[in-house]
Amino acid sequence: MILRIVNLALFVLLSLFLFDKTFAKGYYNWDSLAYSYAVHINEGLSIKDAHALTYQTLKQEVSNGLYEDLCCSSKYRRAQFENPDNLDSMMPMYALKPGYIFLIKQTKDTFQVSEFQAMNYISLISILLIAALIFLRFFQLSSFAQFLWIPVVFLGELLFLGKLMTPDAISALLILLGTIGLLRKRYVFGCIVLGLSLLFRLDLIVVIGLLGLLPAIDKKYYFALANSALYLFGYFIISYSSDHVGWWPHFYTSLVSTQVNMSEFDPDFSLSKYLEILYGNFMWILNDNRYIKWFATSFALLLTSVILYTQKKHTYLNIVGITLGIAIFIKFILFPKVDSRVYLSILIALIYVSALNFRNAKKYID
Repeated sequence: MILRIVNLALFVLLSLFLFDKTFAKGYYNWDSLAYSYAVHINEGLSIKDAHALTYQTLKQEVSNGLYEDLCCSSKYRRAQFENPDNLDSMMPMYALKPGYIFLIKQTKDTFQVSEFQAMNYISLISILLIAALIFLRFFQLSSFAQFLWIPVVFLGELLFLGKLMTPDAISALLILLGTIGLLRKRYVFGCIVLGLSLLFRLDLIVVIGLLGLLPAIDKKYYFALANSALYLFGYFIISYSSDHVGWWPHFYTSLVSTQVNMSEFDPDFSLSKYLEILYGNFMWILNDNRYIKWFATSFALLLTSVILYTQKKHTYLNIVGITLGIAIFIKFILFPKVDSRVYLSILIALIYVSALNFRNAKKYID
């Protein structure tokens, strides 16, 4: 009982800490401007008015130094600031997250805050729910095993995730919740939640596509096939409806050469350039302490899941772990960004699944 009280107190303290360090302390990155603009366009404003209101709101909320950095610190940012059409040309890459744009608008209207503050609220609420889900699962365990939620939360970088004004926190919540559903063999619930994550990050098609096949392990072949078909259908519908520029133009402007205007940008695919970027960013990760953590953690947990699976320990659990680990590296191969935030949506679920290997299934707190 004493351990349980201590554990609960630690969770409350951590939640208060996360709230204190993230509430109204969001990280204003350039992407947040694009999402703010997308909300205004969704509300029916003209390109010119949406552009003006986006930068006007930003100026009201940040210091002069940060405003100058976000509007004018590079050729790309200045071009977006000076020409509304340039910013509008970027929208197909952000309209790929219709769920996030919708949620920003609803949060903004509900709490009567700006789009930027709404993004902060979404990330904050998401990480608190992630922490709660992880805590509740391990709180059931006996003795010191109930404290396993602590390393899971810290390895998952929830504090970092909570400050972002991007859909990564809400995506991580949905992937974790869907994974929990699959672990409990509640396939319908789990697969529906996983499908919803596509509305927030379309590149999660890799992980949900693989996870959606897991019901086949229980000989639910038609269900697994239906998942794959529905996920692919959703992927193409969202991509088509947003007029997305396509994988290679998106890859090129993100990782090869940033374009100030994406209208009619359609570079020829170059295998040598793709391999150059893939290899270069892989070496960048290996030689940069800022990025090696997520990569090493993913690799170590994937390897652990493989070893435990071959030893027939928690077989289904480690199949899920292997699936999540493989998805992270496929995601990197397809779009080799070095930033950890784009992998945390999957990595948090992988850390959670891996930690469950240390539980003693027969010993729970009464």
